[in-house]
Amino acid sequence: MKIVGVLFVMLTGALVCVSDGATTTASYLSVADRMRLKQVLSVAWNLQDIPSVHYAVLGYKLLGEAVPKQQEVCKFLLESIGSGTGTPELLYYVTSAWKSVAVCGSLPVSNIVKSLGDVLERETSTVPDLFYAVQALTNVGQKKGEAAKLIKTLQAALKKDDSLLNLGYSFHIAAQLGTDGTFAFDRIEDAIVQADEVDSRFLQFEGGLSITALLVSGAYKLADTVKKPPPITGDQAVKFANYFLSRRSVQTAKGAYSLLEVVHTLTNNKFHLPVAITLASPAAVSLEQPRVSVRVSDLLGQPLSADPLTVTAESATRVGDEVVVLSKKKFESTSGDRTVYSVNLMETKPERGLYKLSVSAALAKPDPRLVGNVGASLTVKVMCAVGVENVEVGTVDADQTTQAKLAKVSYPDKLTTPVEADSLQKLIMKFALKDKSTGKVMTVHQAFVKLHNLVTNQEIIFVAEPDSAKIYKFDIDVGSKASEFGYLSGLYSMELIVGDAVLSNSFSWIVADVVLKFSDSVPVPSSSKDQYLYAPKPEIKHLFREPERRPPALVSNLFTGLVLVPFLMLFVLWAKLGVNISNFPLSLSALGFHLGLGGIFLLFGVFWLQLNMFQTIKYLLGIGVVTFLCGNKLLAKIASDRKQN
Repeated sequence: MKIVGVLFVMLTGALVCVSDGATTTASYLSVADRMRLKQVLSVAWNLQDIPSVHYAVLGYKLLGEAVPKQQEVCKFLLESIGSGTGTPELLYYVTSAWKSVAVCGSLPVSNIVKSLGDVLERETSTVPDLFYAVQALTNVGQKKGEAAKLIKTLQAALKKDDSLLNLGYSFHIAAQLGTDGTFAFDRIEDAIVQADEVDSRFLQFEGGLSITALLVSGAYKLADTVKKPPPITGDQAVKFANYFLSRRSVQTAKGAYSLLEVVHTLTNNKFHLPVAITLASPAAVSLEQPRVSVRVSDLLGQPLSADPLTVTAESATRVGDEVVVLSKKKFESTSGDRTVYSVNLMETKPERGLYKLSVSAALAKPDPRLVGNVGASLTVKVMCAVGVENVEVGTVDADQTTQAKLAKVSYPDKLTTPVEADSLQKLIMKFALKDKSTGKVMTVHQAFVKLHNLVTNQEIIFVAEPDSAKIYKFDIDVGSKASEFGYLSGLYSMELIVGDAVLSNSFSWIVADVVLKFSDSVPVPSSSKDQYLYAPKPEIKHLFREPERRPPALVSNLFTGLVLVPFLMLFVLWAKLGVNISNFPLSLSALGFHLGLGGIFLLFGVFWLQLNMFQTIKYLLGIGVVTFLCGNKLLAKIASDRKQN
C-alpha cells in the first residue's frame, strides 16, 4: 500500500507538471542582491557565535569576497575548538570555516579524528551527527572510516527517522562516499514527491529555505557522484529555483549561506541549468525609446555559455483584446554585455497599452541542460505621445438661448484676453486628444480642468468627459456652482491637466484667465492673500422672533371680568345663604388646612405674575404636604363627630 501511495503521488505530480506547461524564471541574484546578502553575513564578524562565523566564511567564499579580520577569525576558531574534543556539530563548523579561510594555523587533527571516529563507530549515532562527522573529516583531509559500516549505521538511523531533514543529510553523506553512495540515490525520488507546489510556480519542502536547500543541493551532488541524472524534471528544477530566488530577502546568516550554496549548485551542476529571462531596460517603450532589452543569464546573472545565444520574441500580445502585434522576432545582441539582447518593438507601430512579450532563448548547439528558457512572459508597456487640438474656450447663456462665444487657442500658448462669465452663463471648453504616432483621436484616464483663484490661491478641479466622438467637453453653470467657489468673484486661471499610464508626455497647460462674477459674491480685495484671509469678518447678529401683538385693553379687561365671575357668585351665595362661622372647628388641623389651601391659591397668583414653573413646584411641594396632612386630620375629626351625633 505504501508503494501504491507513493506511485499515486508521483503520477499526480507528473500530471500537474504537464497540465501547467512550461515554467520560467523571471529573476536572478543581481549585484544588489549579492551586496545585501553580504551585509547579512557581515554581522558575524563580531566573532561571538561559531555557527554564524561558519556561515559567514563560507558565504563570503561563494560571493568571491575576501574574509575580513582573518587573523582574528583564525584565533576565534582555534580557541573555540580547544583540544579538538567538542561535539560533532562544533567540529564541523570550525573545520569548515578553517578550511575556507585557508590561512589559519594547524588544528589538533589527531584529537578531531579520534572524537569523530567514535561518532562513526557508534551504532546509535543520529543522522545529523554522522553528517557533521563525515564533513568534518573531509575538511581535515582524513578518511571517513569503513564505508560499509557507515552505510549500515546510516541506514539504521534512517529506519528510525526518515524525515526530510535526515534525508537531506544522508544525500550529502552519500555524496562523500563515491559510488558507494548509490544506496541513497533511490531515496531522492521519495523526497521530491513530498515537495509542496505553490501557485504553479514554486516548489518547496515543509521547513522552509534551509531544508529545501539542503535536500536540493544534496540531491544534485549525489547525482553527480553516482553519475546518474537526479529524478528531478526540468520543470521542477525551475520551480525550485523560483522558490529560492523568492527568498532573496532572507535576514539570517544561515539563510543567506543556504541560498547562495543552493543557487551555485543549481547553476554549476551537470543536469539542469535554469535560465533567467528578465527585462534589462525600463518596462516601457515609445517612439523616443523604441527598443526593449532582455537579460538572458543563469541564476547568478552570468552568461549561459561562451557561444552566442539566439533570443526570439515568440509573440507580443496586447493585454485585454489578445491582439498579436509581433511574432518570431529575433533579438540583437548588445556590445559589452553578452547577457543583454534588444529588439525594436515599435517597428510594428503597436497601439498604446500593456503587452505580454513571450521570449525564448537557445544555443546554436542545443544544450539539454537548459530549462526555463522557452516561453518566458514579460510585461511591456507601449507608450504614446499625446497632442491636444481644436481647443476652444468661451461662454454661453445658461438657458442656451444664444449661440456660444468661443475663442480658439493652441498648445502651449495662452489665450490673450480673459474670458468673463457671470452667474447667468456657463463656462465651457472643448478639446480633442490625438495619438501623435497614429493621428487617431484618443481618450485618457485623467483629464481635469483646474480653476485657480489668483488672489487667494484657492482652487477647484473638475473632470472633463469625452462624448461619443471622443471630443472632450467641460462646462459649468457659474450660478449653480457659486457655493463650490465660496462666492469668491475675481480672476481665475484655467488649467488643463492630462495624464495616463501609457502617455510619455503627460502635461499641465494654463489655457486662459477667467473672470467669474457671482450674484452673491464676497468682495475680494485686490491686495495680498493674507490680508483677505485674516481681515475682520462682518459681525454676526442674532435676530430674535418678534413678540405677537397684544389684544386691545377692552378685550383684556372683559376676559379678566369673566374669570372673576365665579368668585363673585361665591360671595353672593354665601351672603344669601349665610355662613355658619360658629361651626368652624377651632383646631390646629382646621387652621392649617384652610391656610394651606389659601396659600396654594396665592402661590398660583404669584406664579402668574413672577415665579417660573420650577420655583412654583418647589414651593407647592412644601405647602401641599402641610395642607394634605391637615386636611386628612380635619376630615377624620368631622367624620368622628358625625358618628357620635
